[in-house]
Amino acid sequence: MAERSEQADQTELLDVRELACARLFDEVPCLVSVQDRELRIIDANQKFRDEFGGRVGDYCYVVYKGRSEPCPECPVLLTFADGKSHTSEQTVFDKRGLPHDMMVNTRTLKDRNGRIVAVMEVFTDITVKKELLNRLNDSLTRFNTLFDQVPCFISVQDREFNIIEANEQFKENFSGKLGGHCYEIYKRRDTRCETCPVAQTFEDGQVHCSEEVVFDDRGNWINVIVYTSPLRDSRGDVVQVMEVSTDITVVRQLQDRLVNLGQLVAGIAHSIKNVLEGLRGGVYIVNRGFRDDNQEGVKTGWEMVERNVTRVSNMIMDMLYCAKDRTPRRLPVAMTELAAEVVELFRERAGDSGVELVLGGSDGVGQILADPKDIHALLANLVTNAIDACCSDEDPGKKHRVALDMKQEDGHVIISVSDNGIGMDPETQSKLFNLFFSTKGTFGTGLGLIVAHKVATEHGGTISVESKPGTGSTFTVRLPIQEGNG
Repeated sequence: MAERSEQADQTELLDVRELACARLFDEVPCLVSVQDRELRIIDANQKFRDEFGGRVGDYCYVVYKGRSEPCPECPVLLTFADGKSHTSEQTVFDKRGLPHDMMVNTRTLKDRNGRIVAVMEVFTDITVKKELLNRLNDSLTRFNTLFDQVPCFISVQDREFNIIEANEQFKENFSGKLGGHCYEIYKRRDTRCETCPVAQTFEDGQVHCSEEVVFDDRGNWINVIVYTSPLRDSRGDVVQVMEVSTDITVVRQLQDRLVNLGQLVAGIAHSIKNVLEGLRGGVYIVNRGFRDDNQEGVKTGWEMVERNVTRVSNMIMDMLYCAKDRTPRRLPVAMTELAAEVVELFRERAGDSGVELVLGGSDGVGQILADPKDIHALLANLVTNAIDACCSDEDPGKKHRVALDMKQEDGHVIISVSDNGIGMDPETQSKLFNLFFSTKGTFGTGLGLIVAHKVATEHGGTISVESKPGTGSTFTVRLPIQEGNG
């Protein structure tokens, strides 16, 4: 009697387990189907019946996909083949024809002898997750597009000022130098900038703004407005800083031109005032000489008048030369003789200023086809500019020197005018040949170097400068020698 009671208990336990498994099979919140080797659905849970209309007995690929043949890489067939579970993402269509993104897992069902008789396929609906992922990917795509196409230089920097990310505009202008320090890439510096907006943002977590001058990978200077913004982690700590730099070079150039235009007007007015004072002085001496019948006084006064008329005439001619485009005359110009003439012309002025003016090597330099007056103006402006650079140097112990050298090379006459004067920083050098820019203070017109540049380019040549503050400058002009000359 006790034995029969134990068997009854075991039978009841098995019944409970079967009931529990049946309820779990039906109530699990997934699509579950059991398939044979022909891919027929031989059993399915309640969720399957609700979604696909109870189509037990049909082929799975017909029910799930509306296909007429098994799917490529079918996970059920793979499980029948190797006895292993397989996972994949699939899109299935319910009885209304609506698509569902599913994560599919397969498991083997074996008989008592361990033979695989069926495969259970479990579908977890990931449609919402997939939609969120797609929306996230769309957002990331839009963000990356905006990040790359925005017309600014954008970089992301860590606390060591390493650039760890940058947009396309940055990479195109700075050779994509990720990993380097910002001050090396932007400023060609070996140390951090004294006032750094990125450092300020790391320190206080606030947005900072400044105006900077940076240099691209071709050495061109660019004026930028810089905004820095903190990038925080989940705890709110600033871990990186984004730096956005907007190119305002054109605006700054326009502002500089307006400022320099004012300086030009003031400089010309000041120069004309000096000329007028010289003319008045000359006229006064001439009149006094006539009154006193002093021919020497008349001669001295008249020389003053002529000298100041020449000064104002040269100033007006420079202004007219800069104001219009023209094609220069092409006449034979003996460069050696012309250079010697210019040096001799300014030797006295240089000596009065304590500057040694020398004519260096020019042997073997022949003729070029050019406008003689233009080439004379080019040399004269470079020499006077060099003398002025020496006069601006306040080093009392330096013996100042200006040298004009020439040589012939590769079909060109190469002219160099060197001085050991005050020198220039890179930013000043970059503006030298801009109209109205002057290195001579408030009363410089800036026309001299513009004339030199214009003469060189109109004759098919080039002009360049190398300079270092406190050391001096060298201007180099390359003028082509016409075939059959020289």
